[in-house]
Amino acid sequence: MHHVRTAFIAWHLAKEASFSPASCRQTLLAALLHDIGGLNEQSRLAPLSYYDNDHNNHALIGGLLLAHIPLFKPLSDFVRYHHTCWDYGTGSVIDGEQVPEESHIIYLADRIDVLLAQYRHQDLFALRDMLTKKIQEGVNVLYKPEFIQAFTKIAARDGFWSVIQSSNYLDYIREISRIHNNTISLHNFRDIMNLLAFIIDQFSADDDCHSLAVGRLAGYLAKESGITPTQCLKTEIAGFLHNIGSLDRSSPHSPRHIWEILQPIEGMSDIAEWCMLQSSSKEERASGPAEQEILYVSHRTALALEKKLSTHGLIADLKLAVRQNEISPAIFHLTNDHAAMLMQIYQVTTRERRALVQHIDKLNHALNREKHE
Repeated sequence: MHHVRTAFIAWHLAKEASFSPASCRQTLLAALLHDIGGLNEQSRLAPLSYYDNDHNNHALIGGLLLAHIPLFKPLSDFVRYHHTCWDYGTGSVIDGEQVPEESHIIYLADRIDVLLAQYRHQDLFALRDMLTKKIQEGVNVLYKPEFIQAFTKIAARDGFWSVIQSSNYLDYIREISRIHNNTISLHNFRDIMNLLAFIIDQFSADDDCHSLAVGRLAGYLAKESGITPTQCLKTEIAGFLHNIGSLDRSSPHSPRHIWEILQPIEGMSDIAEWCMLQSSSKEERASGPAEQEILYVSHRTALALEKKLSTHGLIADLKLAVRQNEISPAIFHLTNDHAAMLMQIYQVTTRERRALVQHIDKLNHALNREKHE
């Protein structure tokens, strides 16, 4: 809920500060994604103190990840600099780079929510004056004065405090006016899910490129099976997302409730169905659509290749799956005919993903060394 509340606050601040509708929209989206660079529990927990000293690198890494997605590239600098204090104006430029106004809005919104979270189980209405004053004390040192003025106006409204006490994300969404151009192409959605696959794999017990590999293998097999281009894209997306339960630390082995939340999203219904079938019995899977069987065999193929099996070893594993009625003879023959290409796709995918992981590790190391010098 932190990201939803931060986005809600940032959207209100941007509106009150007279940002254009387009800038309000971008601020909202960047706020929803602002901690995407927190790739482990330590980096996610580091900024949860109100007086943030930014002893973490998640903002820079988040900006780097978003820059890889064409649709999100305009948001990358907003996220990169979202832990920049105003510091009497010196925070307007970092290393010769202009810090976007949106970054300062998100920083204020983020700190507001972190502060309010400390009093989440108390009556925020009763504490509103004290909380408002504490935030106002950060003017010039932490926050740009114009944005503190915007917050002061927002904090004077009962409706703001009424919503901010809620733990239901739908209450926040209802308060935000419908965003224009809020639909995206399936190709853009695939690019976004590619990024999400990377995050899923950082929290998964599987290989660090497992979800990306499953998605690419599934997309290729779907194409070779003659499925329509739209369904091929959806099958690839399903592969990227099939292990999404890894992000739920409360019940990582029971992701059905996650899919039930995502299922109503336009275009997600059949993807959710295929992914939910992965944990069903083989009898239920056997009666499912071709896409879910492709997803299953792609998952199994990736697991086999993660064990460093050769092409012959992969085929032997899939023959065993046929004998155990885990996959159909038809999907076995499809996989067998393209085994060499599947191996190549997997190898290219692992090299690409591990190059990104190594780049992030080097970046983390350099930043940590710089902090201690």
